[in-house]
Amino acid sequence: MSSITIEAKNFNNSLAPYHTCPNTRMAGKGDRGVYYLKEWAKRYLKKALARLQPHIKGYELSIEDLYTMQQMCAYETVAIGYSKFCELFTQKEWEGFNYAYEASFGSPVARVQGHGWITELVARLTHTKIVEHNPSTNSTLNDDPTTFPLDHSLYVDATHETVILNILTALNLTNFAASGPLPYTHIPHKRAFESSKLVPFATNVQFQLLECTSVPGPQIRIIINDGVTPLTGIKGCPEQPDGMCPLDTFVRAQQKLLADTNWDYECYGNWTVPEGPAWITMTGSPPRPAS
Repeated sequence: MSSITIEAKNFNNSLAPYHTCPNTRMAGKGDRGVYYLKEWAKRYLKKALARLQPHIKGYELSIEDLYTMQQMCAYETVAIGYSKFCELFTQKEWEGFNYAYEASFGSPVARVQGHGWITELVARLTHTKIVEHNPSTNSTLNDDPTTFPLDHSLYVDATHETVILNILTALNLTNFAASGPLPYTHIPHKRAFESSKLVPFATNVQFQLLECTSVPGPQIRIIINDGVTPLTGIKGCPEQPDGMCPLDTFVRAQQKLLADTNWDYECYGNWTVPEGPAWITMTGSPPRPAS
């Protein structure tokens, strides 16, 4: 059974939550990463601009043009096997491009966008219907056992890499935020968050249910692109060499995180945050409302 959902404005879709969360489309909220991207790109592409401009007559290249060329290298390579754009940049400039896409826990609307899919995950793990829907879950599809079964041993969902990052944030996988906010002035020698490792082309995230003789009861673990992910940021989950957490502990923690997420405020609230590093979040949430 395949269910192809509509990705468009005003259609409830946990795999495209930005269409029902207006604040994700508000300047200064959903696009906070643009400031950091522009500041970083001005630094790592400065030499490339000076090197390539003499080869272009009648058009003044911009930093944005060069960044777009780097994107074209990636897309064309995947689509047709090679791209001439790739040859235009140095190894160091490609390292800069790799770093330029680091965004997730620093977005004030990341956590709320993962809320709907995690609601569905908990329903699948507990084999229970969703009791309370939010605007990103589709009650028409999710309340129908034909389009949203709860008794299967395997479920496969497909979405965009940005949504996957939102889900990882909403799960509270704080190990990826352990090194703190990422600077736009340089690439830190060691950093916990690298989007190229978390969401490359065809990224794959598995939630595995296991039963082992070495630990009591059903366990869950998360595999991201063949790598076991520590679950120690999830309340109650132990440090475990195989990344496992008791299923009931994991579910309770996710239910608490879901309850603590205020969809109305985070998606519709009139909160504001200043541009740049004057305000930061490492939880993927906006400033709390005044009590």
